[in-house]
Amino acid sequence: MLQDLAALAPPAIVCVAFLVGAWAIVRRELAPKRRARAVANEQPPEQADHPHAGS
Repeated sequence: MLQDLAALAPPAIVCVAFLVGAWAIVRRELAPKRRARAVANEQPPEQADHPHAGS
């Protein structure tokens, strides 16, 4: 039984490493969109619609 688990350990480690890497890449690629959305949400709607309204 222990030998069966030992045989499965290397593929499991590779699988976990792949999933972590894929998660990191996807997170990095989506980060600029999240930052732009966060900046857009910080501005009040009237300023976002009319950037020169105060001038």
